[in-house]
Amino acid sequence: MSALLALRNHFGSVRLVALQLFSTAGLGMVYPYINLYLTEIGFSGTLIGTLASAGAVLTLVLTPLLNQIADRLLLHRRLLMLYLGGFALSSMVFATTRNHLLVILAVLLFKVTVSPSMTLGAQLTLSQLIRSGKTIFGQMRSFSALGFAVASALAGQVFALGGYSLTFTVGALLSLVSVQLSTIFPAKPKEKSKLDAGPKAPRNRGIYVLAASQFFVTMCTHNAFAFLFIHLSQNLGVNNTHIGLWVALLAVVEFPFYYLTDALLPRVRLRITYIFGIVGIALSTLGLGIVPSLPMLLLLFVFRGMSWPAYQLSSYRLMNAISHPRNAATNQAIVQVTMPGIALLLTGSLYGWAYDHLGAGVFYALCALAAAVGVCIVIAGFRLFDARGSAPAT
Repeated sequence: MSALLALRNHFGSVRLVALQLFSTAGLGMVYPYINLYLTEIGFSGTLIGTLASAGAVLTLVLTPLLNQIADRLLLHRRLLMLYLGGFALSSMVFATTRNHLLVILAVLLFKVTVSPSMTLGAQLTLSQLIRSGKTIFGQMRSFSALGFAVASALAGQVFALGGYSLTFTVGALLSLVSVQLSTIFPAKPKEKSKLDAGPKAPRNRGIYVLAASQFFVTMCTHNAFAFLFIHLSQNLGVNNTHIGLWVALLAVVEFPFYYLTDALLPRVRLRITYIFGIVGIALSTLGLGIVPSLPMLLLLFVFRGMSWPAYQLSSYRLMNAISHPRNAATNQAIVQVTMPGIALLLTGSLYGWAYDHLGAGVFYALCALAAAVGVCIVIAGFRLFDARGSAPAT
């Protein structure tokens, strides 16, 4: 019986790893080519920007609502399958039609499913590992980075074989595989009766501190990433045909640090790791605006590869630690989806103007400044992170 249980646990771990790989591989295959495809079929830059804003608004409205419903009814697995299925459907629309109305609907569907699926999938993975007594969240997230890197590196070859149609079809198939793999999560956790018992717990005040910090940190990361590959092409001489390789490189350098961070987190308070990660992001973002050559850029990517996993893993684990189980998915959506969406809506145009008129150096300095403000907020509210039942870990 013990051997059978061990085999079952091993098989479950393999499926969980496969889910990390395939869910991000679908995104890595599709993401680099969506805006290129929209341009190919006659969409203007203004329309593409408008669709991005509309998608952000829809995401801000729908994600907290859907995650709150999933929290109350314990339908997290079904919601994840819905998100992954929506991504697959949008990719198939891209692959099969040039009808502008259908493509617009597909773009909006893509916007409201991608980021929420990544966030919910990470939260479910973390909860699954906690239930099984495993502390390998970083290792699992490392396979997400690996899946994205491999798919991004191969996307150019797939595109050369079959153009947009084959590329988007492969992305859709990878996502459909992810839908099946997501059945690794329980349909409804057995602890429902325990979670529903007793009075409703108030939100930890640290949640609001973390949300405010994330507003400024994601103001940095999202705006910086939006112009990164334009900067590489215009200012650092990277050929457009090699952009996909640099996309893959960003994820590849994260892989070992995701994998190794599990050994660090139990030894350092989550708040300290979170602050360290943001400081690293601020410094690497500042460096993007002043790096003089591609070899130096490679070293900068390695430094970012150390900082990003520390920031990402600690933000997920810190929010999970200070959230009541009934609100965990909702709180994660607020921090990982809602706050970035608001930050991008309010500052995207301003940062775009800064890049156009003030240059890359000033642009990335402003991005780094936003991350620095996020650090200051966490330091100022440090004492408010009174983690539920796990204060020593945070």
